[in-house]
Amino acid sequence: MAEKHFESDDPLELVAARFPIPEGVDIDEVTARVFIEEYALMGMSREKIYALFRNGYFAGTNAIYDTRGEVFVQRLIDEVFGPAPQEVA
Repeated sequence: MAEKHFESDDPLELVAARFPIPEGVDIDEVTARVFIEEYALMGMSREKIYALFRNGYFAGTNAIYDTRGEVFVQRLIDEVFGPAPQEVA
């Protein structure tokens, strides 16, 4: 395998940037909503999305679930998908 030596002016070097968060913005809510909307657009069901938040393998979604809890995540899923259908007994 060919080895490429690192160059100080490499145009493909990874660069991280932080953006300021405006005051009053709930970053957990914004991040969770983006996750939910993206997964929904990919065709995932509300149940599968909720499972991603509960699964520790998915660090981003699970960190929000651990920090904010089930009610928070379920509320956002309901806002994106609409209220969950009620089960008939």
